[in-house]
Amino acid sequence: MLILVSGPSGVGKSSVIELLLARHKNLALMKTFTTRKQRAQIDGAYFHVSKKKFDEMIKNGELFEYENVHADLYYGTPFSSLDKVIEGKKDYIKDIDVHGVEKLQNYLRGKSRVVSVFLDSPDHHLRQRLERRGESSEMIEKRLSRAGMERSKKHLFDLVLQCDDIGQTAQDIENFIQQNKA
Repeated sequence: MLILVSGPSGVGKSSVIELLLARHKNLALMKTFTTRKQRAQIDGAYFHVSKKKFDEMIKNGELFEYENVHADLYYGTPFSSLDKVIEGKKDYIKDIDVHGVEKLQNYLRGKSRVVSVFLDSPDHHLRQRLERRGESSEMIEKRLSRAGMERSKKHLFDLVLQCDDIGQTAQDIENFIQQNKA
């Protein structure tokens, strides 16, 4: 199974994912390649690469999907990660841009169960969270400018949640998966 988690920047995707990973030993993080700079000493959700390396990966057909998400920050899903999902030895969870969700759902249809979750929160909460993590004013505006477009894609998701409490949001995801077993 693959759990796809999406939503506007600052909504709490990483925090929810970390909590779910801590609660479920058979759940692993599906890493993404990015040209974004690391935010912390340990940034386990990503393989950080240069734009040149990212372009080489595209040219060599190593990425299933990729997106220029924020101000020339690129994110992409490698085919090698999808092979692990299809293998089925573990369940995986991934933070992904709204554009990648439909692509992954279509690719994995009939090969693996996919559960898509959209997390949302009011813009003023998003802004506060982005400020707390040290984003520049310019980057905060760029990230928030995408929120409307991202929200317009909610209909593509299996589950849409208001993410005000990380623990409750994780519990709601767990309940949904349990109640909707394939």
